Amino acid sequence: MSTHDEAEILYRRRKYDLQMTQDEVAAEAGINKQQYQRYEKGITKLSKAAMETGLRICLALELNPYEVVFEDWKDMVGKKG
Repeated sequence: MSTHDEAEILYRRRKYDLQMTQDEVAAEAGINKQQYQRYEKGITKLSKAAMETGLRICLALELNPYEVVFEDWKDMVGKKG
């Protein structure tokens, strides 16, 4: 993937890596399917979600939250101001 795209990360992880349905992800994250679809379609950015919602989705998809939110997350982890 040439550009960082939260929606694409969510879609690929769900569909190809975990072979989960949107219903399954939403249920595991404790949200409704329509809310999850908005993140996966890019209508709503996961990085702008309530922290608990974003973390629940990342947990359901076994994703590192930094990977989803920050394109250069490996450079950022462990660095302070």
